[in-house]
Amino acid sequence: MKNDITGTIKKKSLDGVFNELNHSEVLGISNNEQLCLFHLKVRGKKFYTDDLQTALYRNIGKYVFSRAALEDFHINGDEDTIISQALKVMNENGAADTKGTGNELGEMLVYTLLEEKLDAPKILSRVEIATDAVTYASECESIHLLTLGDSNSGLTYEMVFGASDTVGDIKDAIDHAFEAIDRIEQRSSKEIKMVEKTALNRFYNPHEIDFIKQLIIPQPRNSGIYEIAYGVFLGYTLGIDPTGYTNDQYAEMMEKRLALDITHHTDYIAQKIKDYNLDGHSFYFYILPFDNAEDNKKEIMTNVMKGDVTL
Repeated sequence: MKNDITGTIKKKSLDGVFNELNHSEVLGISNNEQLCLFHLKVRGKKFYTDDLQTALYRNIGKYVFSRAALEDFHINGDEDTIISQALKVMNENGAADTKGTGNELGEMLVYTLLEEKLDAPKILSRVEIATDAVTYASECESIHLLTLGDSNSGLTYEMVFGASDTVGDIKDAIDHAFEAIDRIEQRSSKEIKMVEKTALNRFYNPHEIDFIKQLIIPQPRNSGIYEIAYGVFLGYTLGIDPTGYTNDQYAEMMEKRLALDITHHTDYIAQKIKDYNLDGHSFYFYILPFDNAEDNKKEIMTNVMKGDVTL
């Protein structure tokens, strides 16, 4: 399957960062779905976050700047300043872990996972929305374009709106994410209008510009040939007391707990989709536990925004 716009994230950025849990749970919705549960490496009965911080830092320029802006850096021979300028933008937007600025871990991870795991290139990240498109007061945490099908069956497209929540209890994270999705849904026409008004100046490749014009920009008797989907990142506290377990025993307990978490909450997510009357959309979920979600998410983004990472 070939994307009509290029991805921005460095290829295989998350290789070795996340381990995905194999499970058989499905949401059972009418449209496309993914339900992925990951975990970080475990060392000393704690999740090891250094590799995640490094991966986020290495992609900070891709996250903050549009393709057109990155090409300007290239034309001017300023590629070596991209990371420092990206961090400058983020720090001017606000402190680490400030929701709505692009500086919150879930906002960055939903971009990263939708690009790498779903293969849905970004149109806008939360940072871009908070800076270049701030007047639209968007509720989205990122906006991506997913190409489905192949040349034989015909291509279809989904504009994927990102949402996330990272909090101690997984059920609370699900509830908060769906509250955000509902806000996006209620103003979806405004979100689409924002994309229509801002998408073209994000690209520089003539082929991609022509494609965006054809697919997204309204033409006479054509309001766009795509469906709306949702990509969701959920972070939560795993909640296992490691006291008294060996490292191997803890790792085994963690795997069992993750299996229980996905089993116990799949139906809850599916019911939320029904309760909010969202079955007309595809859903892509990416779930990640932490030792302490509230503390870890702030620590990770603080280190990323300071450049205090291991390269």
